[in-house]
Amino acid sequence: MNGTALIYHKDYLLHDIPFHPERKERLIATLNYFEKTGVLKRVDIITPNIAEEKDILRVHSKNLLEKIKEISLKGRGSIDVDTLLNSHTYKVALLAAGGVILAADLVLRGEYKNSFALIRPPGHHATIEHAMGFCYFNNVAIAVNYLREVCNIKRVCIMDWDAHAANGTMDIFYKTRDVFNISIHQDPSFFYPGTGFIEQSGEGEGKGYTINIPMEEGASNNDYYCLLKEFVIPKIKEFNPEFIIISSGCDSHKDDNISSLCLNEEGYAVMSNLFVTLSEELCQGRLVIALEGGYNLEALVHSNYEIVRSLLGESEYGNKTKGDILNSTYNTLKKLQNIF
Repeated sequence: MNGTALIYHKDYLLHDIPFHPERKERLIATLNYFEKTGVLKRVDIITPNIAEEKDILRVHSKNLLEKIKEISLKGRGSIDVDTLLNSHTYKVALLAAGGVILAADLVLRGEYKNSFALIRPPGHHATIEHAMGFCYFNNVAIAVNYLREVCNIKRVCIMDWDAHAANGTMDIFYKTRDVFNISIHQDPSFFYPGTGFIEQSGEGEGKGYTINIPMEEGASNNDYYCLLKEFVIPKIKEFNPEFIIISSGCDSHKDDNISSLCLNEEGYAVMSNLFVTLSEELCQGRLVIALEGGYNLEALVHSNYEIVRSLLGESEYGNKTKGDILNSTYNTLKKLQNIF
């Protein structure tokens, strides 16, 4: 078995919307830093194919697929003020979904210990019927349903640490008990997408299998570590997944102005280390980390660097942090423990 696969395609750069925060430079800067620091010599870069329409339709409606295709084929257009398209967007969105499918497939087949999908556009806001929030197709959800329906994986855990609640992923798996979907994010009371509250915990047979963890502004490494260590990881152990996929948004970084959260690259390293250890304990190390948000280039590249070092087993940070914890974090922990 090889070490870590880095999933990337040069065509991810073709979805290029001028002056948009979700820009091609996010990947260019990351790759340049990986080359500068020698990471590219320690991973295998694997080029994905586009996802097939049947892969998309395991998650999304035919109407959504056709809408994105139609607007893109016109050469330009928009879903909303944040979610714009050019002539390449449809193909690149398929390629992003294909990237996470490949990342999962390589790990499942035992060709690689784990993988990092350096993809764009992101996906976790895309619901069954709607594209939104820079997202067209829900890349991680598409990979999860590929694992479930094609590869016969019965239990998958999704962990999303983007600054924004994973409303699309929640929509897709809200009534499902075979996918344990966890999102830790800035309190959505006054923050996009305006959903992702603790009380939103699944429906029907999926009740209790969606967990939303809203964080107060200013929450930092220690707050995230507390909630992961004291609540999230024990719950994942109870679920006992066969595969873990992380939606990794780096816009929770203190230098990313899109949010008011205060993680830094050490925080991303510690969280990644926790999940590397957890995946080795529960599911033969089957772990995929896929890029979502992150818009300050320097913060993004340093966070991605620490995440990949964790996957490679090279992280210097270990799996814990030190420091004060917000009172709101203790309150959130108590509330979570009472509800779940």
